[in-house]
Amino acid sequence: MSDIKDKYRYVIRKIKDRDNGSAEYEKDTCIGLTDEAGRYQGVIYKYGEVSIPNEDELNSEGDLPFRFDYVIVDNNKYPEEYFKDDFRNLIGDILVDIITNSVDEDLTEELDEEKN
Repeated sequence: MSDIKDKYRYVIRKIKDRDNGSAEYEKDTCIGLTDEAGRYQGVIYKYGEVSIPNEDELNSEGDLPFRFDYVIVDNNKYPEEYFKDDFRNLIGDILVDIITNSVDEDLTEELDEEKN
């Protein structure tokens, strides 16, 4: 089984080339799904609003599921009905990975600063 990190890459989409030879890019970073993401390989999306539930909102499994919106930027020519619950579960797992890594990096930076 592959690691969740193998299933996605950050994607910055170029909007246009400028007259001076530089490029203009979208302000938002998107997520591109890799071959490891299985049937959703090639899909590009971005997250919208993300909310973390309160502790009193535990589900029956004892989890606190994130609530999040997303926009599919490039559906890789898949029709809307192609995207099932497993897609939302996949991008939810990716969101947890992104947030977890962000918190880990912030904590590491704080610890490094305290050492100096």
